[in-house]
Amino acid sequence: MLPSLTVIIGFQLAGAFVQQFLSLPIPGAVIGMILFFIYLCITGGKNDNLMATGSQLLSHLPLLFIPAGVGILAYTSELKEHGIAILASLIIGSLIAFIITLFIFKKLTSNANQPDSKP
Repeated sequence: MLPSLTVIIGFQLAGAFVQQFLSLPIPGAVIGMILFFIYLCITGGKNDNLMATGSQLLSHLPLLFIPAGVGILAYTSELKEHGIAILASLIIGSLIAFIITLFIFKKLTSNANQPDSKP
């Protein structure tokens, strides 16, 4: 498990290094995940040790939600005071994102169905 965990953490550190070195606006963990995906594509993706370690990490994933739960408990008074405004902004923001995504999807699919469009 330790060598596989070292590989996973190594890709995360490589992503952080690339992000810092190139000053990219993408988080280093995301870059590390992309690098790890490329590594898995190149090597065939089937590695039992990596799969076992990944499964172990996923089994403990709910622990990452504890800070969010503690934050909700810590700011209960602010949530009571501004809860309606926060909920409204979440709903309106989600609707705007949904509508924009729908327009982009319709535009892209209408262009793809044109007879002159190239694949």
